[in-house]
Amino acid sequence: MRALDDAFGSREEAVTAFAPGRSTLVGEHVDYAAGMVLCIAIDLGVAVALRLSPDGMYRAVSAGQRVARVNPAPAGDLGDRVFAAGLALRRYGVDVPPYEVALAADVPAGAGLASSAAVICAVIAAVLRIVGGRLGAHDVVSAALTAERDIVGVPCGSLDQHAVVESPEGGALLLDCRNDSWTAVPWPWRDVVLCACNTGEQHDVGGAEYRSRRAQTELALRELGVTSAQEITAEMIEAAGLPVVEGRRARHVASETARAVQAARAMREGDAHHLGRLMTESHRSLRDDHEVSTQALDAAVAAALRVPGCHGARMVGAGFGGTVVALVESDSASECAAAMSGGAGGHACSSWVLRPCAGLMHLASDVVTSG
Repeated sequence: MRALDDAFGSREEAVTAFAPGRSTLVGEHVDYAAGMVLCIAIDLGVAVALRLSPDGMYRAVSAGQRVARVNPAPAGDLGDRVFAAGLALRRYGVDVPPYEVALAADVPAGAGLASSAAVICAVIAAVLRIVGGRLGAHDVVSAALTAERDIVGVPCGSLDQHAVVESPEGGALLLDCRNDSWTAVPWPWRDVVLCACNTGEQHDVGGAEYRSRRAQTELALRELGVTSAQEITAEMIEAAGLPVVEGRRARHVASETARAVQAARAMREGDAHHLGRLMTESHRSLRDDHEVSTQALDAAVAAALRVPGCHGARMVGAGFGGTVVALVESDSASECAAAMSGGAGGHACSSWVLRPCAGLMHLASDVVTSG
């Protein structure tokens, strides 16, 4: 709240909210192909302090950057997602007046850990608190997706929003992107953690390469005559005689969806080795079939896999930069983090141990209901 006062002057009391980031375990680049995803909300995220504007201006401040606008529509600055959250809520019947926001984040931007979705969801929760509103979790997911995809213009699927809002306490979310249904999968280990290394390369979500992969995947689905990755078989791809690129994209989304289901089963059985192997297979598919990895990501994965106690590793997020996560025995986490950082180049890397975090419908249950 001090940041809000320092930036824009001391006025009425603000409300606060926090939304977590997201790490996929298995199931990348399949949400827009109606596939299956196994993911967690993480204990890094975005906190906001929000108050109503006294003069009709929209204002935001984050890490020393400030914006002030009369029009909340996207303008290519840090306010885009902050104000898109309020615009999206209006489409869901919430009366949202102009507001001022200060943001503080420990989930890095552009690292593949859903910082954008966390910003939008945290602002949604804060706006609901200040206007006395309540929405069901499904509507919050839809509003957050509307803000990111339809208002800001990022052609994303719904993975991040579901994970940030609906992740269970102490577990993972197995998300069926064909019908937006999900089941909770408990995290079964005390001595197995996720170690994450941000390579320092900014990832490509919403950029030309991401749009290209999505378009190629959707073309492959049309050529196969299906609407979901869950319908695709290897035999179907072979028989269809798809062009090389579309064949690779179809093979990735089909195999990745199958891996996500197997990964949930491995978690339920407490089989960390099997889950780790599936994570590593996921990375290879993202590298070879979907072609979204980089040399730094590949090097960090290879370095993690050489550490005793590491069960598996993979890139996370849209790709073309970002973060690698490794499933590792807790007493090997420091060694694994150092190895990944060194493998990826070291100087620009940062690392964390990630733990499952409850989603917004648990953290903000006063305004986000489970219905």
